[in-house]
Amino acid sequence: MIDVKKLYDTRFTSFERIRKIELWRILCRRFLQQYINRNGSIVDLGAGNCEFINNIECRVKYAVDINDDLKKKVKKGVRVKIAPVKKLKNLFPHNSVDAIFMSNLLEHLDSKEDVFRLLNESFAVLKKGGRLLIMQPDIALVGDSYWDFFDHKVPITFASLSEVLVTVGFKLRSYRYPFLPYSTKVKYLPLWPPFLKIYLYLRPLHYFFGKQFFICAEK
Repeated sequence: MIDVKKLYDTRFTSFERIRKIELWRILCRRFLQQYINRNGSIVDLGAGNCEFINNIECRVKYAVDINDDLKKKVKKGVRVKIAPVKKLKNLFPHNSVDAIFMSNLLEHLDSKEDVFRLLNESFAVLKKGGRLLIMQPDIALVGDSYWDFFDHKVPITFASLSEVLVTVGFKLRSYRYPFLPYSTKVKYLPLWPPFLKIYLYLRPLHYFFGKQFFICAEK
C-alpha cells in the first residue's frame, strides 16, 4: 500500500502548502460557496489537508480521509471520519447530506469500477436535490503529465465523467470546462493568490491554462 502521508510530504514544500491554503480560501469564497447551502450539510471526501472544508461556510461539515493526521488539520466544528472513501455508504445514511465535494480524488482510486461505485454511493447518501461537486484533472487536457504523480491510477476526462454521472442518475446543473491549471505546484501567474481572483472571472484565460474541470451534479 502506498504511504500517502509520506508521498504528500515529499510532493509539496512548506511554501507550496502555505500558498495552497490561500488559494483554497480564495477559491471557496469567490467560486465554490455559490453551490453550497450555508444552512445545510457537506461532506469533503478525501479531505487531505482540509483546505476546502476549513474554508467553506456550511452549518454541518464532515471531513473524510484515511489519514489520521486529519484530526490535527480540521478547524473546530468540522466532524472527522477516518475511513476509506470507498466505504461511503457505511459512513452516512441514505438521503442524509445536502452536498458532497471531491477534488482531485477519483484518479487516485484503484479502478473505474471503484469510481462508478463511489458515484453510486454518493447518489444514495445525498438528499433529493443534493449536489455533488467535483474538481478533476482531465487526461485529455493534461496529456502524459497526468502520470507524473505516482498515485494517479484512473484516467478520467470531462466527457467520460459526465457520461457516468448521468448514468448513475445525476443531472448536470453547471460546469466549467476547462477550469483550473493542473496542479498547485506550477509557478505561473494563475496560481498566485492575487491573480487567482482575476483568473476566476476571466473565462478566456481558462482555455489557455485550464487542465482541470469542475462539475456540479444534482440528484
